[in-house]
Amino acid sequence: MPLTLSRRQIAAILAPKQANQLMLFEIALFTFGTIGLGAWSNPNDPFMVELAFPWLWLAPTILGLRYGTLAAFGSIGLIAGAWSLWDLLSTNTSPFPAHFFMGGLILSLIAGEFADVWIVRLKRVREANGYLNERLESLTRRHYLLKLSHERLEQDMLTKPMTLRDSIMHIREIMVTGLQDPNALPHANAVMNLLAQTCQLEVAALYPVYQGKIIPQVSATLGSPQEIDVNDALINYALEKNELAHLQSEDLQQADSRYVVVAPLLATNQKCLGILVVERMPFLSLNQETLQFLGVLLGYYADNVQLVPLAMKILRDNPTCPIEFASELLRLERVQRESGLPSSITAFVISDSPHRQDIFAEMIRQRRQMDINWDIRLSDRDIIITMMPLHGDAAVTGYLLRTQKWLKEMFNAPHFSDAKVTPYTALVNERPAAELLNNLLERCLVKQHS
Repeated sequence: MPLTLSRRQIAAILAPKQANQLMLFEIALFTFGTIGLGAWSNPNDPFMVELAFPWLWLAPTILGLRYGTLAAFGSIGLIAGAWSLWDLLSTNTSPFPAHFFMGGLILSLIAGEFADVWIVRLKRVREANGYLNERLESLTRRHYLLKLSHERLEQDMLTKPMTLRDSIMHIREIMVTGLQDPNALPHANAVMNLLAQTCQLEVAALYPVYQGKIIPQVSATLGSPQEIDVNDALINYALEKNELAHLQSEDLQQADSRYVVVAPLLATNQKCLGILVVERMPFLSLNQETLQFLGVLLGYYADNVQLVPLAMKILRDNPTCPIEFASELLRLERVQRESGLPSSITAFVISDSPHRQDIFAEMIRQRRQMDINWDIRLSDRDIIITMMPLHGDAAVTGYLLRTQKWLKEMFNAPHFSDAKVTPYTALVNERPAAELLNNLLERCLVKQHS
């Protein structure tokens, strides 16, 4: 089989990437081989000084181009040593050819310097290419991970197209009127469709509950559910414990039930307004996250049903408070107590100043879509109370920083005190909503009078 070399292999032989252990051997072999050929062709002139072309300097020139200045200088040193040895041992009477050696030295060093420059440049190119290859490999790996993440997000969007905030806002929008019939659930069909989108329910039914007993008249259905079995183990457990029950519950793993999930509609006052029975849903959707999501939405809907009665205490203490603000505060109090999801309230007290009206208008304009405002206009000051659902301390800090930034840009007030604005914050916790709101208002008013 004939031996074939690729262009890359030939280039590696002629121009190695770096000096190796064979360099010294090649320098000696090329140098003494050239002198040997000269001695073989003309024993009286082994260094080929008298020839028309200086063939001797091909060896150091080639070595200089191959390995650089050091190799060329080494080859010239060997030639100079060989001349001295030949001059000592032979009967040579010719004087030392200084110009011949000087010209060869200059030619060889020029070739070596040329090689050194390009060796450095090639080394830099190789290093740059190595770095770019590593970056390309890293980017390829990240792109692959991003592709997997994108596919996962697409799957999540298909299974859960709405976030918790979007779902809560949607419930808030569809709940326009209050509950007229105590045995009915308003807008039950719209809520059921929302649960089908967010929690992947396939077959389910929603029944009202009055005084702890299920009313068999269905309020909304999804798919084709069977008639409710009021003696089912999951239904009895959910009504007795006032909590969501499912087949994976610790106390119900051995229970015989045709339902997968049973969830009561509990308002903030712990009154059960209805019950959701789920007969079929995807197995992968039956997880803790989906069940918590379902419980939060049902509780939020139940609080909307109980909107006016629950908000009456807050409205009696604060007649100017919007009913939407009061009811939302009660809902968020319940969400925090049962699910641990934080919410915050921020109040800005704007003292009497030349920019008072402009600052007030800009704060109203800066309201985000999900936030709810309560504006209190007084003779000497304005109070803007902003409720931030499902946002904790980090969101409040960001809100204050954004407010301070536009105050500086629009009114040249780097600090709140420069704009005569005083911020107050409160975290929705297990305290009663009316007490929390009254405490915040008291802080605002007392601070202003002090």
